Amino acid sequence: MKYWDHALKQLEAYKEEAFAINFELAAHPEISGQEEQSANFICNVLAKAGISVERELSGVKHSFRGTVVKGDGTETRPKLAILCEYDALPNIGHGCGHCASGSISTLAALTLKGLHEELRLKGESGLPMDVDIIGTPDEEATGGKVDLVNAGEFNDYDFAIMVHMDGVESRPNSAFLALDCYRVAFHGVPAHAAGEPWNGVNALNGMNLALQAIDMLRQQTRPETRIGYYVINGGNASNVIPEYTEFELCVRHTERAYLDTLVEKITNCIKGAAIATGTTYEMNFYGNSFDDMKWNETGTELIAQVYDELGIPHENGKPTDLGSSDIGNVSKICPAFHPTLRLKGDDKICHTIGFAKAMTEPTIKTSIEEGASIITKTLLYLMEEPNRLEAIKAEFDA
Repeated sequence: MKYWDHALKQLEAYKEEAFAINFELAAHPEISGQEEQSANFICNVLAKAGISVERELSGVKHSFRGTVVKGDGTETRPKLAILCEYDALPNIGHGCGHCASGSISTLAALTLKGLHEELRLKGESGLPMDVDIIGTPDEEATGGKVDLVNAGEFNDYDFAIMVHMDGVESRPNSAFLALDCYRVAFHGVPAHAAGEPWNGVNALNGMNLALQAIDMLRQQTRPETRIGYYVINGGNASNVIPEYTEFELCVRHTERAYLDTLVEKITNCIKGAAIATGTTYEMNFYGNSFDDMKWNETGTELIAQVYDELGIPHENGKPTDLGSSDIGNVSKICPAFHPTLRLKGDDKICHTIGFAKAMTEPTIKTSIEEGASIITKTLLYLMEEPNRLEAIKAEFDA
């Protein structure tokens, strides 16, 4: 590659800045929607390197956009996005590795910025495509990328990428399930459970019947369906007929259209339980709807080639153990990619304290360098061989 050796020198020059981001965020994790200091820390590093930063995109708190590479405005150029995550999990910290993932994205941005300026100092025009780094908060809860998508912040991009940590395997891309979450409350009438239970209306009965009906529904759903729930409030005392109960419900599927039909059936389960028990219910949407990931084989093959060239062992094909992420919504607007990188050492389980501790181990530095190399080399391929980007976009449009 024409620019790769020069890019490696820039990556080497900026890597300590990225390590500092990771260890700062790991030591001071901020949960979804509260990432003020995390976003500030990353933005300050970007600004120090000469990357202009715009905050609070379309009013989305703790989001940002850094202009990494930009042409002189005399011609229309392809526009590439590096996505940056930095939120943590309640009571666990960075058990999903977003401190490392965000550091990877930042290091890739710093590397490309340095390379662009190096080329311009030599009298060249710099890198031939525009590049932005976009800070996307709140992935673990309501999905900040969805808000940014709905506001049109991704409409002008031709390609988006980030690298996520994994405890078991590396893959050049991820597949995700569409996801809807709800908070469901049942209302009844309190009464003494021994003295006059006949005067009460049991909200717990309504909730239990609804959950039983939803569990029965599983028998008639497609095998890709995933339904999960937990009880938020089940009453306050055993000798009082509960007047209020609440649970949270998540339903997922590989296809958004089928998921919408499931939501209708689940709503009927809840409504029927309320009728049967004489209770009333409220069913409120929680967070944002996450879309399934739009798979792009052309781009995935390019990233797999990059893994091979970097000597990173990886699995090919679509993964079968699927979760959900708000990058699925981005993938419906432009080709979007979510390669994963296995942490060093023994296998680890994501969303655990052990995974969070791995973010503080010295080996995480190697992972950050590898992840930044994946993003940087992929984007350089698109710049040096623009026919690859055209092929990726053609598959996306088809």
